[in-house]
Amino acid sequence: MRAILILQHDAQRPPALIGEYLRDARFELDVRRLDLGQPLPDSGELTGFAALVTLGGALNVDDRGGHDFLADERELLKAALTREVPTLSVGLGAQQLVLAAGGDVYARAGLRLGWDPIEFSARDGFVGDIHPRPLVFSWRSHTCRLPDDALLLADTEAEPQIFRCGDVAWGVQFHPEIDRRLLDGWLDGGAGLIERTYPGGLKALRKMSRRELLRSAMLCGQLMANFLAAGKVRER
Repeated sequence: MRAILILQHDAQRPPALIGEYLRDARFELDVRRLDLGQPLPDSGELTGFAALVTLGGALNVDDRGGHDFLADERELLKAALTREVPTLSVGLGAQQLVLAAGGDVYARAGLRLGWDPIEFSARDGFVGDIHPRPLVFSWRSHTCRLPDDALLLADTEAEPQIFRCGDVAWGVQFHPEIDRRLLDGWLDGGAGLIERTYPGGLKALRKMSRRELLRSAMLCGQLMANFLAAGKVRER
């Protein structure tokens, strides 16, 4: 099978469970650390990969200051949409996908942080067997306005959480990839912010996370299996 290309934006947002599931499915992973200057493939090379995965990041899509790779990544996502390369984009990656497809990304009135239920508005092969109203973990200051031709699959309070652009490109604004170690690192690093913004503070969010992480990992497994099937990734 061909390798899956993974675009990682910083050390604190690795593929985590997404990478584990793909390796368990016997895929080779070609992980590019964009923050370290590792090069993106040319758009013409995309068809040599079985799929494209773009991860989250601490940056926002409009950040400047030496982050030219964000614009280059959007161009690669445009090429993936044109060439119908199966694509899964998470967090910042999902917002990059929205911009590549012609939508918009803008700052929220406040931070979305913690575990929220999502409501399904449509079903396709990516979400068809997911049970109603799962809780998902979000941490973001920006959100997106989908392009007119995108399909909204699930939202939280009218804010897109899962969507599809084209036929084989999906975005999720939450973080299905988190495991205990990864989330603990995020919580430790953001302890001050969490104390100021999350009801009940860090202790309450840790307690909620301990309760939900296993279900979140199972959801990630379902989404990855569905992505491979709906995107026909094994057939490429």
